[in-house]
Amino acid sequence: MDRKLTIIYFSPTDTTKKIVNAIAKGMGNNCVQTVNLTDPKARSLNYSFKKDEVIIVGVPVYGGRIPGFLTPALNNIKGEGTQAVFAAVYGNRAYEDALLELKNTFEENGFVGLAAGAFIGEHSNTEKVAGGRPDAQDIEAAEGFGREIAEKMKKKSISGITVKGDYPYKERKPAVPMAPDTSESCIQCGICAKYCPMEAISFSDAKITDPLKCIRCSSCVKRCPQKAKTFHHEAFNKITEWLIENYSKDRCEPEWFI
Repeated sequence: MDRKLTIIYFSPTDTTKKIVNAIAKGMGNNCVQTVNLTDPKARSLNYSFKKDEVIIVGVPVYGGRIPGFLTPALNNIKGEGTQAVFAAVYGNRAYEDALLELKNTFEENGFVGLAAGAFIGEHSNTEKVAGGRPDAQDIEAAEGFGREIAEKMKKKSISGITVKGDYPYKERKPAVPMAPDTSESCIQCGICAKYCPMEAISFSDAKITDPLKCIRCSSCVKRCPQKAKTFHHEAFNKITEWLIENYSKDRCEPEWFI
């Protein structure tokens, strides 16, 4: 494949990033550029793609949907009959309507669905659910998916895709405002603020996080070198316990539509 390929993703803890990069590797494309929507500045820009280009777009699943705050940024991405690969990454529970929503959003903006897949990443709430994923097996699966896409693109006539999901989409539940607590072991290194995708953490005092901006992605929790960040909110603890009880034992596997 020698067409220009662009990888677009939102990935606070790098799980989705690993998946889309593996798909691109499997597709065998060396002409790659990246749009990292984890960066708030990137989400404020407009992007357009020509018919002879290809994109891979990956997002995490939040409550069975694509993240609501991402919708304006995704709608700023326009195609002109551009072929697109869709990837939804979920925390071993279910991806529900997220993949269908991602596909519909982009097809309404001028893209043509080439392939779509649902993959698994460590849950943002706890490493006890899909801990360490995507692992080597997941990465190999994503690369295999990419190889299948490359083979499909060689065909003269390329069919559209149908994915799992329901419409109307699952109703979004209102988020409970919360923020991680910061222990005295914090050394004010600023790593958490640098990588916060919502700019919720103060650069002048890393112990201050705006609970109205926080999306509980746990980027700060997982990246802190001092392990100074943790969530103690009652609602967070309750759902984490439920996730561990119901989704920590069985291993969900990737599935795709091509």
